[in-house]
Amino acid sequence: MSKSKVNGLYDVKLEGEEEIMKKMEAKFGQKAMQDKNDRALIKASDFLKQELKYQFEEFRDTGATIQEMKRGNPETVGGQRRIMIHWEGPKERKNIIHLNEHGYTRDGKKYTPRGYGVIAKTLDASQTKYRGLIRKELNKK
Repeated sequence: MSKSKVNGLYDVKLEGEEEIMKKMEAKFGQKAMQDKNDRALIKASDFLKQELKYQFEEFRDTGATIQEMKRGNPETVGGQRRIMIHWEGPKERKNIIHLNEHGYTRDGKKYTPRGYGVIAKTLDASQTKYRGLIRKELNKK
């Protein structure tokens, strides 16, 4: 699993599963495999979203950051299927997620909020379970 940041959002990609996917696609067909892949991505993304919510509880204030956390729908970007976890809602917490994750500098002083690095740490800690959920779902008939 690799992670990268795109437009302030994290993109998690599974690597090394290509050969298995090609064999399964040849056996079941492209549409059926995309549906199967999407179900696996949804299940693993729901797990990751719950893990993030749990980690965000530690520095919860109003709870808006947790309440506004959403899982997107499967989409194809650069030939790869993905699901984005993003923040959307009336409190517009998406605007401070980047500051919480990376800290900020004000008047020449570096600040690291209580939520500093939580997303990256959660992705790293959840990697094995995330991959296991993907494999489990893809192995289902």
